[in-house]
Formats: sequence, C-alpha cells, structure tokens
Amino acid sequence: MTAIQPQPRFTIFVHLTALPSWLALGRPDRQQIIADHVQPLLDKHDAVQVRWFDAEAWAAAPSDVLVATTNDLTSWSDLFEGLRDSPLWSVPYFRVELVLPTIEDGFADYERRTGQRD
Repeated sequence: MTAIQPQPRFTIFVHLTALPSWLALGRPDRQQIIADHVQPLLDKHDAVQVRWFDAEAWAAAPSDVLVATTNDLTSWSDLFEGLRDSPLWSVPYFRVELVLPTIEDGFADYERRTGQRD
C-alpha cells in the first residue's frame, strides 16, 4: 500500500504598485472598497489564505506585496480572476507587476516523491 503524500502548499507572491487613483482616495473610501469588493472574494475562496504587506516605505516598486498560500490552485485562480474584476485592478487602483508562484521546499518534496536523495 502506498502512503498518501500530502498536497504541496503553494505560496504566490503578487507584487503590486498603488496607483495615484488609489492614493487620492481617503482612507475611509479605501476601507469601503476593500469591505465591498475584496473581503467577499476572500470569504468565498477560503482555501486561500491572503496576507498583504506594505513595502513603499522601503522600496518604490512594488509598493505592496500580496502573499497567498493554498494547496488549491483552482481556488487561487478563481480568487485572482475575481480580483481582476474588482475595482482594485479594473479602475485601476493597483497595477500587477509580478506574480511569482512558489512551492516551499519544493526540492525536498521532489526528493521524497522520487527517492532521489544523495
């Protein structure tokens, strides 16, 4: 009997740049956009854990980094499509600079699955 291998956890780093249209909004307006358009997407796609990091105090680009972790890439894709349709990217308030999908310790998972260890 073959042991069931755990699904890999994917972490996706999305580099974003806040645009003047976002920065011109007051903080209450920004919070309302998140509450109305982003939070419902996050609630709907709860197989994806999302964290948001501000980087602009240390770097001009990107100004923000969205970090998503999941083992369900379909849910991630659906969430990303929803974000594309949201005002965050459709107005646009943010520009997507880079989407970098990763697997934590992918080499170790490969070695475990293939038996290729030194």
